[in-house]
Amino acid sequence: MSFQHFLSLVEALRQTPEFPVMDAVEERMLNTMAAAWHDGKRITVMEAMHMFPSISPSTVHRRLKTLRVKGLIELDPDLVDSRVKYVQATRQTEDYFSRMSRCMLQAQP
Repeated sequence: MSFQHFLSLVEALRQTPEFPVMDAVEERMLNTMAAAWHDGKRITVMEAMHMFPSISPSTVHRRLKTLRVKGLIELDPDLVDSRVKYVQATRQTEDYFSRMSRCMLQAQP
């Protein structure tokens, strides 16, 4: 696989109007949370605020809000304690990672 080819495909994908616009922090957060979701982990907002040591918790909280506005995450309340909210992927998030996967497959020789 040519990494440069992959990057070119991703850049072309980012230019399409339906592709979500994210800054580097949002993209990093979404990728990290996706790995945890893939492992079956449920992430609370508080856990998310502390799972990025190089990013301040207040910045993480702001970015969670922007990811929610962009439709890339949703916050679901805990069934027992309504103060606890879980960060969950949306259909749009699944579509985002599906498109990224297709770029990886296309970049393979």
